[in-house]
Amino acid sequence: MTEAPAQKGSDGDLVRPMMAWMSRATDANELIAKGNAFIGQFPASQGLKVASALAWANPFFVPNVDGATVGALSLSSEQLAHYLMRAKQTARTMAGPKILLACAPKSASTFLQTALTQALGLNSACLFAATFDWASAAVHGSGLVEQEPDELALMRAGLNGRPYVAQHHCRATPYLARLLSTYRLSTIVSHRNIFDTIVSMDDMLIDWRSRPGSSQHGYFTDGMPGDYERRDPADRLLMLAQRHVPWLVQFYLSWRKCARNGEVSPLFVSYEADFLGDKQALAERMANHLGLDADARDRLVAAFEDKSDGRAKRLNRGVAGRGAALPDAVRAQILSTASYYRDEDDLTPLLGRT
Repeated sequence: MTEAPAQKGSDGDLVRPMMAWMSRATDANELIAKGNAFIGQFPASQGLKVASALAWANPFFVPNVDGATVGALSLSSEQLAHYLMRAKQTARTMAGPKILLACAPKSASTFLQTALTQALGLNSACLFAATFDWASAAVHGSGLVEQEPDELALMRAGLNGRPYVAQHHCRATPYLARLLSTYRLSTIVSHRNIFDTIVSMDDMLIDWRSRPGSSQHGYFTDGMPGDYERRDPADRLLMLAQRHVPWLVQFYLSWRKCARNGEVSPLFVSYEADFLGDKQALAERMANHLGLDADARDRLVAAFEDKSDGRAKRLNRGVAGRGAALPDAVRAQILSTASYYRDEDDLTPLLGRT
């Protein structure tokens, strides 16, 4: 979580719980009414501080103020430029690891992020929305948002002095590469065989849609039709292939192309070769990439070997080859889409030796 600005003393004891509630509040009328009523409980000398904290907690909350106060709070472009420069400097020079885990879906990225946070004592950050964390971004309907890191979120994540790792499904661009360089992030890119990915994604959606309340956000979480879970399995798998395979191929190629062009230097992590392979070797590669010492490497090894609480870490079956049983029409769809890019790079890590 990207932590809130510090609130000291008894006021902070009141404000922090309210900020936590605000970060998950989705009803616009309730958000405005409760937020403004809460600010009104404090003396005028504390109003600005409290209002700022609540606006930080929820990107859609703007406190009600009278005309005179609006004038007093107005900010010129020159003043904004000044504060942005200071925020950039603070976020850029923050000590400790700052890691973007750019991941293909179902590539063990949640497991990898959990291992990194536990072994290295890192914060978990959300870099694509101006929210506290990934969970609060999801509550506000970000499921279909392209998760490319945003500069405001990068600044927010770097202001509390806590090193972090952010796990996002995002493709590379030269623009993003320059942002990562500017804010001094290390990048790890995780990928997986596409045939297996499609099977695992179907499992995930069926499980998610079976949970109470999932239909409330439905389409805006997974983009699938409302009756997805009731459709024939072959139909579901074909829908997933049609929607996700272009993105999965572009994801991998975008990072490979930016790496070849010298715009970014990520560590590529394969689900099959690394996550299912030698964990110690993977930990050593990560330690070298992140500039960690031997103790940190040993903690990573232990974290990678720990497969407890598999549901929270989104571990499914932890095997390779599940896509071998895909229907012929689904395999043909995947291969047809990928064929357009065969001359761009070696796609064996995504397709195997087909």
